[in-house]
Amino acid sequence: MKGKNLFNKKEIELIESLIIKRCNAEKAQQKNIRSKMRNLGFYGSDYGITDMTIDKFHRLIDDGKIKISDGNRFVNQSAAAVETRTLPLSCKQMKTGLQPWSGENPKVLILGTFPGEKSLAAQTYYQNKSHNSFFKIMESLFDRPMGMSDKEFITSNRIALWDCMKVADREGSLDSNIKGYAPNDIDAFLASHPSISTIILNGTGETKNVFEQNFSEDSLKWSCKIISLPSTSNSLGKPFEEKLRLWKVVKEIVERKF
Repeated sequence: MKGKNLFNKKEIELIESLIIKRCNAEKAQQKNIRSKMRNLGFYGSDYGITDMTIDKFHRLIDDGKIKISDGNRFVNQSAAAVETRTLPLSCKQMKTGLQPWSGENPKVLILGTFPGEKSLAAQTYYQNKSHNSFFKIMESLFDRPMGMSDKEFITSNRIALWDCMKVADREGSLDSNIKGYAPNDIDAFLASHPSISTIILNGTGETKNVFEQNFSEDSLKWSCKIISLPSTSNSLGKPFEEKLRLWKVVKEIVERKF
């Protein structure tokens, strides 16, 4: 073996991001990306794989060929990985999601499925504002000072934003085009933000389905109430006033004294 087969969690995340970059890179750039993986001690040739993909990498973890350590502790995540990776990943339209938004002591975590193309390009949530009323709803619930950025506006109201999916194989922006994905580590996020009491699912369709396939009130280590609300996407044929009435629960939770 040229490299190693024991990596810490940070190294695993770096290797995953490099694999995704290699899958989407031009051939001339792939050699440099492979070199970065080798610098971390990961060689695909150790496992007889020359065209490494996220799906193949996760399989190596599931089979115990790659081990993950957390400090001095070995983490066996084989069973959890098999349960949560409900769809296989390829390299055709692989996209990486956004980092979570979280300010000081958030009370609510709002989860979507996966960012649309405009949001990915801007590296900012809910940017297709002509087709999604998320910010229109939030601005109806909370005062927004002039000039305040989207991120500061959301996090200053003790709201955190993230998505159920970490990476997704998707052409375009539609959830229906998602061919494969890997979920985000919701448990780890809740562990680092113990002030969160409620998870709001932005949508009662695909977002709820993906969440329930990978997480549940019983499986989450951190106790949170889970509420599904109508999608803020304008493709959902529900009047804005009705959506706003139901989304008022977010304001009630963040203003609740406890």
